[in-house]
Amino acid sequence: MLFHGWSSLLRISVSAAAVYVLMVAALRLFGSKALAKMSGYDLIISVAIGSLVAAIPITTGLALSDGIAAAVTLLLLQELTRRWQSRSLRMHHLVRERPHLVVWDGRILEDRLKEISTSADEVRAAVRRAGLVSLSQVQTVVLENDGEWSVIPRAQATDLSALDGLEVPGHPHKAALAKDAERSLSSSGPPAPASPPPSQRPPSSAEST
Repeated sequence: MLFHGWSSLLRISVSAAAVYVLMVAALRLFGSKALAKMSGYDLIISVAIGSLVAAIPITTGLALSDGIAAAVTLLLLQELTRRWQSRSLRMHHLVRERPHLVVWDGRILEDRLKEISTSADEVRAAVRRAGLVSLSQVQTVVLENDGEWSVIPRAQATDLSALDGLEVPGHPHKAALAKDAERSLSSSGPPAPASPPPSQRPPSSAEST
């Protein structure tokens, strides 16, 4: 059937307009975070909300108020989860995949590639896209939780602070910094500074003499 009647067209138009206003208000309320590059968690939630929003105007057995209530519930749960993640690294890593460091000091870490079911060819392709022609030019490659590759050349690796929380070969204190940050978030006082590795500690007065 090509035409169900004017009442059906009016219902669909009103429902679509209401859903449009809801989405604009949600974007305004939750900010530009909704437009940022998505992780796997963000993608699943966005697909679920998109499917629900598309179904509201054209599903005859679904009341407009019921559809809006379901969409608002998903949006509120997403915002609640996002806020919880910002306050707890444990929750953040539970919801989102942890970044994986797969190249260090020009060497591909094969064991880590097996853990994430990724081939060395994908790593080399990421290095080429970064404008480099040799792994010897690379300090580290990280597979981020949004699926993008971060390639850091040796020439730019003068400071490793962006690697805090990752498992860096030869730098176990980097992974420990994530635990330090978790403890500082749960405490009311300012975070305590992380202890530097032994190779970076200043000499004591006894050693200097």
